[in-house]
Amino acid sequence: MAGISDGSRTGQGDGRRIVRRRRMHEDLVEMLATDICDGVYPVGDCLPSERALMEEFGVSRLTVREATAALEARGLIETRPGSRARVCGPRTDFLLTMLSQTATFYLRQPGGLTSFSEVRQLVETGVVRLAAQRATKQDIQDLKERLDANRAAIGDTAQFGATDMEFHAAIAAIVGNPILSGFFRALDRWLQEVRTTSLRLDGQTETAYRAHVEIYEAIAAKDPDRADRAMRHHLEQLQSIYPEALAADADKDSAA
Repeated sequence: MAGISDGSRTGQGDGRRIVRRRRMHEDLVEMLATDICDGVYPVGDCLPSERALMEEFGVSRLTVREATAALEARGLIETRPGSRARVCGPRTDFLLTMLSQTATFYLRQPGGLTSFSEVRQLVETGVVRLAAQRATKQDIQDLKERLDANRAAIGDTAQFGATDMEFHAAIAAIVGNPILSGFFRALDRWLQEVRTTSLRLDGQTETAYRAHVEIYEAIAAKDPDRADRAMRHHLEQLQSIYPEALAADADKDSAA
């Protein structure tokens, strides 16, 4: 591998890639992460030994250990005592956890809820259209079980919220796209506060359940357009009542 100086490739005579002394382990992390993503170290393979990395990059053992710890925290490698670090590739859960911090911040900014509601509508209407096209008999049966659990939770805000999330997650699972399912679950988690607050309004669990029935029936009928309309109506209704639900919560807090 060609030498690197200041993060760019150069023609170092000794063939080493040089890490800048400022923030050494961060630079090493980025170089190794790039190699992993580029397939230099395939998933399942081991990274070079600590000694080999020290010699290749011209860094100390401490720098190598700090870098491998950071790579493990990112989900790119896994380490075990007495053995070399093994590449496991970028994990969806790590990427979504990283995104969650940013998402939580923006949700609390002016207009943040509207922005995320738009994203949710784009994602969920697209997902439900694909689900209506791809659903098998088993998928429809599984979705019906989620719907039944949702009905059984009417009146119990916490339990209804949990079954609500599982119903929507089951729709995403029908599509069979793991990236989409992971993103959907993250988006749903980011908006959990919105769901919880909205469901506390009188009669909202019943309203949400009826919306789920319409969505389920459209998927079972394998009608993408109908499923799209049902999902869109459901999400628009949730967004429209959120300010009222938020105000009701504030009134309860002030009266307490």
